[in-house]
Formats: sequence, structure tokens, C-alpha cells
Amino acid sequence: MLGYNAATINGQNGTLALEQGWGYSAIDQVSFRIGGSSQYFLTGQQLLAMNLRKVRTQSQAQALLQLGGSEAKVATDFDVNQYAYIPVPIWCNPANDGLNVPLAADTLAQQVQITCSLKAPSAFWISNGVVAANAPPVAFDVAQFQVEQLCMVDRGMAISNHVDLNTHELLMPVSFDQQELQIAVPAGSLTTPAQLTATGFRAGQVKSIQMWLTKNSDGLNPLLYYAPAAVTVLYSGTIYAQYNNGSSVIWNLLDGTKPPAVTQSKLAATAITGVFTSSPVTSQYCILPFGNPSGDDYQSEVLTHGKSFNHFESPAVVCY
Repeated sequence: MLGYNAATINGQNGTLALEQGWGYSAIDQVSFRIGGSSQYFLTGQQLLAMNLRKVRTQSQAQALLQLGGSEAKVATDFDVNQYAYIPVPIWCNPANDGLNVPLAADTLAQQVQITCSLKAPSAFWISNGVVAANAPPVAFDVAQFQVEQLCMVDRGMAISNHVDLNTHELLMPVSFDQQELQIAVPAGSLTTPAQLTATGFRAGQVKSIQMWLTKNSDGLNPLLYYAPAAVTVLYSGTIYAQYNNGSSVIWNLLDGTKPPAVTQSKLAATAITGVFTSSPVTSQYCILPFGNPSGDDYQSEVLTHGKSFNHFESPAVVCY
């Protein structure tokens, strides 16, 4: 959770704004390591895209975006507290509506380590570029990390009381998102397909690629996503996903439980007065599966497999 108290921000007069979902923009990087495992990293943008993908319903995805920080663009918006609530799913999937399988922390020989680094306020407070803006707050008033924990009734529930961990191992698969890869799309890709090479995959099984486009001209709206009009994923000469004429939206819906889109509030600043306005627009991403397509509602309860990758192997992505 990140946030500002009203007493700190009520001096803002509308020359600065916060985009809907600004809490994700405030996060530079989250990392986690479980009991001596490898260290995994997520950017704020990637964390938002992952949360939108993993929930079951459209309404849940929309609520996650709104709870990630309400839009604040006029002076009266800063008369109230502005808080952002950011879930960080690691071993529990937000698509699981029932009781998640908890991490058996009593069996770990080493600690669970979770870190979060934040950006400077100037990186996510948005200026209208016309009127001289008041400086944004230099720090959050509230920043906290909370874990939901299931407690044992007594030590008799401990796994070590039922299994000799000196002779047995407890294996718990961890599904993670690879580190975000940003690739500049060459100019002219609206008429000529651009072939992009995705690199840096860790050895293991890759279930899918989650892809979204952003526009350089959307400087006031870094969390506004676009799905490619056409995209093809090739690996070792085999096509694993191919969506033409914007058809990724229907296939992702059929393979899951919701369309890959939410309603974002697009900020704009008037050229003369610099006053912010906003309008609802659709923000979209697409899922490109490598294994058998399966929605995140299914993956939250069943271990699914993907395409086996070795280190440094690189699939090609062709998109418009």
C-alpha cells in the first residue's frame, strides 16, 4: 500500500495529476526469493499487467486498476487521501476464489525475501506542461507491506511432525513472470510488419507471452495499453500463436474467463490553460500461448505446463 494524506497534497491546484493506477507507476521494481531460490523481478508495469491477466472476471480486473490509485486531476481531488493498493502475487494466484494453498514456511531452511524499490515522484506525477506546477510531495505519507497468513492451531499441524524432512523433500512449484522486456517498434510498422526477437528467457517451461504496446505520444498516460492489430509468435520455425485483424481479443476471451481489456481514464491537458481533462478509453493487452491454452482461473488450481526453453533461446514475434 502506498499513499498520501490529504494534509500533504491539498496544496495541489490541478497543475499536476495522478493517472488511474498510479501506484503501479510509482513502483520501479519488486523482487522476491523463496528459501534460497533464484531471485525474480517484476516492474510496476509488469505487475499491473500480470494482475489484470490473472484475475477471473472483468469487474475484478477493473477494480484492481482503480484500487491501484484513483485518478486525481483537479484541486478538489487532492482534498482527500489518495491511497494505492497493490497486490503482489507470488505463491498464491489472485484468480483463486477459494482457499489458496499456503507457502509451508515452517519447512524453509532460509527466509523469504521480498524487496520493493520506488521511483522518484517526478516519474509518476504528471505535469500539464503549460502552467508552472507545484512541486509534488517528496515522499509517501503511508507505505506498508502486508501478508495474509494462515496460522496453525498447534505445532501438531507442522509438516515436519508427519514427514521426516531429513529423508524427504517437499516440492512446491512457483510460477513466475519473466523479467519485462521492452522493445522499440520501428517506425512504419503500421504498414510493414516488424519482427522482434524476445531474449533472456530462463531455462524452464514458458506458458505464454503477455504483450502490450504503448505510444510515445501518450506521455500523460503511461498505463494506457494497446493490443497489436496482428501478431505471430514463431519458435524454431513453428508458429505457436497467430492473431490477425485484432482477433487476439476473442481468442483470449474464449481461452479464459474475461476479455483482455479494462477501461482506463485518458488524461489530456488543454493547450491554453493547462487544465486536465479525462475520457474513458479501452486499454488492451494480448496473451500469446506456447502450451495448450488455459485460463488463469484453471491455472490457479491446477499445475499446467508450457513450452520447454533452454537458456538464451529466443522466439520471434512479428506484429503490426
